[in-house]
Amino acid sequence: MKKLILYGDSNTYGYDPRGFLGGRYPAEIRWTTHVKEALKDNYDVIEEGMNGRMLPELGYGYFTTTFQSLTKDDVFLMMLGTNDILLTNHPDVEATLQRLDGILDYVNQNCLARFILIAPPYISASDSKMELYHDCSKKMNEGYMKLAKEHNINAIDAGKWNIEMGYDGVHFSIDGHKKFAESLLEVLSGTIQ
Repeated sequence: MKKLILYGDSNTYGYDPRGFLGGRYPAEIRWTTHVKEALKDNYDVIEEGMNGRMLPELGYGYFTTTFQSLTKDDVFLMMLGTNDILLTNHPDVEATLQRLDGILDYVNQNCLARFILIAPPYISASDSKMELYHDCSKKMNEGYMKLAKEHNINAIDAGKWNIEMGYDGVHFSIDGHKKFAESLLEVLSGTIQ
């Protein structure tokens, strides 16, 4: 069966922001489960979310080795970048975009599968401390879409979906997971089926 890899960070993992111990939403809440259920007749959907994941390095690792096992019938969907902005006191959008530029170059040269880049939902400006990160996430998404066009890569700007976040302004709420899945499936219906 064709594979659909969902490669991302804590929002792909299903991190539950309501707890402090790194808990995970139950499977039936996570957007990845909704996608898996909707596409089960056509794809083996593989969840590859990990808390704290940033844009990958291009040396030997999961990201690069996964490509070697994929065929032209498979799909690799990547949603990363939030942690590249968030996990620093001085977010550097240009450095993030430079890394993505190299990744998209690598994808074009090495990936047989259909690669789809998702620019993540914006970090919420829930208070004044988060405004910088919100503004950087918007700027990052603009850069993502521009780079995807330059590299002729399929891309989706999920920042425009207005996904509801939990109290931390970073992780999807329960309703956010549902809306994200619905929005993604709507876009994918015209792209991969």
